[in-house]
Amino acid sequence: MQNFEIFPVKGVNEYMSYFVKMYSKICYPRFNSGAKGLRSAQIGAIHAIAAHSTLNKKEAAIIVMPTGSGKTAVLMMAPFVLAKKKVLVVTPSVMVRGQIYEDYKNLSTLKYIGVLNKEAPAPNVYELKNKYSDDQHESIVQADVVVGTPQVSLSLSENPDSLLFDYIVVDEAHHVPAETWQNILLNIRHAEVLLVTATPFRLDKKEIKGDHIYSYPLSMAYKDGIFGEITYIPIEEAPEKDRLIAIEAERVLLNDRSQKFDHYLMVRTDTKEKSKNLELIYQTHTSLRLKRIDSSTTYNTIKQTITSLKAKEIDGIICVNMLGEGFDFPNLKVAAIHEAHKSLASTLQFIGRFARTNTSNIGSAKFIAILNRLKKDGNFQQEDFHHS
Repeated sequence: MQNFEIFPVKGVNEYMSYFVKMYSKICYPRFNSGAKGLRSAQIGAIHAIAAHSTLNKKEAAIIVMPTGSGKTAVLMMAPFVLAKKKVLVVTPSVMVRGQIYEDYKNLSTLKYIGVLNKEAPAPNVYELKNKYSDDQHESIVQADVVVGTPQVSLSLSENPDSLLFDYIVVDEAHHVPAETWQNILLNIRHAEVLLVTATPFRLDKKEIKGDHIYSYPLSMAYKDGIFGEITYIPIEEAPEKDRLIAIEAERVLLNDRSQKFDHYLMVRTDTKEKSKNLELIYQTHTSLRLKRIDSSTTYNTIKQTITSLKAKEIDGIICVNMLGEGFDFPNLKVAAIHEAHKSLASTLQFIGRFARTNTSNIGSAKFIAILNRLKKDGNFQQEDFHHS
């Protein structure tokens, strides 16, 4: 860590006490069929975070929760429970950064589930869009929460303003062993750390260092009704596999809609070039209206796409890889997998997005893929899914 001199900053005490003031305002409503509230996974995670903080602040706290089980609410709630002063939230992508910034700025999720009442004042949130510069100093000093991607957060961690933070929350923490993420934590080593992830393992087999304080398994997510039924529709290997998958995806989606389900399609591949080819295939062989999205897509475009989906102006999206993690539209219930993920962890995370039950007028999730490819690349066996 840099040898920074701790210096007084005018007005810091006034702006640093938001979470301390709000500590007594938070509630722990329990979710049930008749009321909104915290699900079992969220209650378990938040109490584990509080317990760990009383015992061992030197080791990062790691919580593992499947996609769709409410990680965002937990990471937003943690600074309230621990009465922190200033929080840095590190997100894996611009898209997720924008979503968390908007959510924290309005306290949308916490108010919706009843953790805070609708009149509760929101924190001062700063979205760190560019690498640190002196003209950002005042905004950072006055913010209760700063949200940034790894590169811009690293630049902040290398400057004296990093001394102001007493809590770091890392979303999608399976990225942490990457050098950039590790350096952020090293540079701000005086702060307590929370690592939140849907998957505790990585392709490169590097360890996520810290105390694994809570892990909520997929089996419990299914038992608690967070995830619903998953139907796997296999397609035989063939030279024109992409066309066959596209035609079957249209059939499945239109059939779901004929049953009054408000379903949409996600087409998944692994490169931008392939996504362009798939766009042409779907235009040529189906009637579906799709929009291409990849990691370079801006957050504003993502929001416009979700608006278009809700307005039924398009039928779905074509995405590359994991879509940057964080694309939140639970009505995406049909997945056409043209290229499978390379790990079981990524496949499980991807499936979690489709198996969620946290919206109305939806049926079971459906996956369309080449059987042998999914088994080989995703490490699944046929019996792992209900077959159509």
